[in-house]
Amino acid sequence: MGESSSGSFSEPVKSDSYGITATQTLFSGLSNYFSNLSARAGLDRSRASLDQARSDINFSLRQQFVELAVADENLKLLQNILTRRRDNTALIDLQFRNGREDKGALLRTRADEAEAEYNLSSAGRSQKLSRLKLTQLLSFEVDRAEGEMKVTPPARPNFEALLSAAPAYTIAQKAAETADLAYQESISGFLPTVSLNGSIRKSGTDWSALSRSNSWSLSVSYPFFPGGGNAADRIRFAALNDQARQDLIKAKNDLRYDLESAYEQFKDALEAQKVARLSEEAAKLRAEIARTKYLNGLIGYDEWVIIENDYINSQKSSLARRRTALLAEAGWINSYGGIIK
Repeated sequence: MGESSSGSFSEPVKSDSYGITATQTLFSGLSNYFSNLSARAGLDRSRASLDQARSDINFSLRQQFVELAVADENLKLLQNILTRRRDNTALIDLQFRNGREDKGALLRTRADEAEAEYNLSSAGRSQKLSRLKLTQLLSFEVDRAEGEMKVTPPARPNFEALLSAAPAYTIAQKAAETADLAYQESISGFLPTVSLNGSIRKSGTDWSALSRSNSWSLSVSYPFFPGGGNAADRIRFAALNDQARQDLIKAKNDLRYDLESAYEQFKDALEAQKVARLSEEAAKLRAEIARTKYLNGLIGYDEWVIIENDYINSQKSSLARRRTALLAEAGWINSYGGIIK
């Protein structure tokens, strides 16, 4: 809206007007079309990034839960070991008093007991730190890790299906798609722009009797000589598109290897856990037999203590193998962006 004056200063002629003008782009060289497709690809990529972030957070929580659960189990184990070491010290002390063992055996047994006390104390400090870490991740106080530490052996997976659904692959795929759309959009620099313009206006010297005027136009704009910028952009986006395609191929191969590697590590950890459990059972039976033989004088102290230490070490090894299997399971599920319930 506006008002203008013309004529002499003593007798000015005033003119009033108001109106509206609108412009609608009908064709912008396909840039709007490709921008829309790029925005959709970007949205899909962001959603995949969110899924991957959820899987990574779940993986971190699972790791720390396993560490705390193993720390709890380790405390129980080391307490049992300390009790066993104290029983052994009492046994050797009795044998020493009866003249059946030398002082060296007694001192060695006491040293084993002291080591067991230290291991238990150290494990308590480690458990405290594991509990604090999980508390920080969950943002509420955690007393202990509840639930059974059980590993479920996986069936033979369909790696191609897992790969195509993995968030990491979707991210790489959408990045390549965005580069391809940018290359296709660069053709807009060689195409015209078409727009429709319209205006409605009223003007005159008397506000009560303004005259109306309408105008409509169709505009076509074409860059006949943009200084070579459109051609340069076309070449640059073509190179970026080729690079994105190669990056996608590499990402796919890397992800496929990572899936297979995580699965094989999980299987290896499961087999190692099974072997460790069998070794622990065998060592336990040997320790029971060796104790009976030692009390009956059928074997000496040196042979008995070797078998005793082997049983204690097999218990520690079995727990360590279980921890490795649990972490390998978490790593396998995280490799394809899964969530551990």
